[in-house]
Amino acid sequence: MAAKYDLTPRIAPQLDRHLVFPLLEFLQERGLYAEEDILKAKIELLNNTNMVDYAMDIHKSLYHSDDVPNEMVERRVEVVARLKSLEESAAPIITFLQNPNATAGLVE
Repeated sequence: MAAKYDLTPRIAPQLDRHLVFPLLEFLQERGLYAEEDILKAKIELLNNTNMVDYAMDIHKSLYHSDDVPNEMVERRVEVVARLKSLEESAAPIITFLQNPNATAGLVE
């Protein structure tokens, strides 16, 4: 059942993918489209993002299974490795900023 006056298909391509999620949530809550179609749209939207765990949860919900495609598992490994690398790179700055004695000299 498609909504006669729903503009989401027209405006969604113009929006950042993170702004489309609330629209999809709204459509899902209202039941304007089939649940399966909304979940597939969410997974498609999550492709090429770092929100892999969320995509995996949606996939499990859509297919009523704990199994996820190997591509998602591999992508998750890449994302977690990148996150750890970034955390290690930022560690000296975070340590400095958490030290009140060190940051006191920055405020004048």
